[in-house]
Amino acid sequence: LLIMHKFENSWMFQREKIDNISKNKFIIIKINSYLKTLDQIRIIDLGTGTGSNFRYLSKKIKFKNQTWTLMDISKSSLNEAKKNIIANSKIKKINLKKIDIIKNIQQHKFNDYDLVTGSAFLDIMPFNWFKKFYLKNKNTKLVYFSINYDGYFKFYPQHKLDRDILELFNDDQKSKKNNKTNAVGPDCSEIIKSYFLETHKCYLFNSNWSNVKNKNFQLMFLDFCESIILKNKKTNLFDWLEFRKHNVINNKSKLSVNNKDFLAIKI
Repeated sequence: LLIMHKFENSWMFQREKIDNISKNKFIIIKINSYLKTLDQIRIIDLGTGTGSNFRYLSKKIKFKNQTWTLMDISKSSLNEAKKNIIANSKIKKINLKKIDIIKNIQQHKFNDYDLVTGSAFLDIMPFNWFKKFYLKNKNTKLVYFSINYDGYFKFYPQHKLDRDILELFNDDQKSKKNNKTNAVGPDCSEIIKSYFLETHKCYLFNSNWSNVKNKNFQLMFLDFCESIILKNKKTNLFDWLEFRKHNVINNKSKLSVNNKDFLAIKI
């Protein structure tokens, strides 16, 4: 769901805490089990945004001598990430790179890294990106993508138009994004798994946002829903929107969103 608010940093900060409690803990155990054999750990975080995935993983990885590369298309996001870097004794070095990971995937060398990671952006990638990414990473030791939207969300209490808005939302997830190519949307986890199965042991685990009551978070999610309703001229869904906003504002609402975490370990 990274497309929300056009990569606005405010959305990224708002969701960081919710992402962190939702990420699958079993995958972290697997990553640490693999990395304990390495003296130095080289990690690249793709689409780093404000650096939330880096802040989460650099703490969760138990071992020292971590060298990180934070990569993003947005200079302002990288500046935010730089401002929010919290150094600890495990981190040896941090590099920041401004690169468009969609357009320039062919030019980038991934064989310098033990772990290639990213969070909450696979769903906005075009289909042809996945094969290019796999071919560049077929020898990468670990590939880990967290919080990949899985095609289902629900608010409580229920509304008769819930199914309509979900269908519209998922259609929009597969629409043309910034690079003018259709995104894969909720199919992203299955697509990346289908490629890496050839050379890696693959895992998919739930990383759902469960029963989120945070007002600002829900309202920002509804802002995105509203932009989709307006774009598609679905005026019949405004009743749903008003009902949802009323319940959020009056502390009578909660939101759940299904996500998946993906891990590939080189065989």
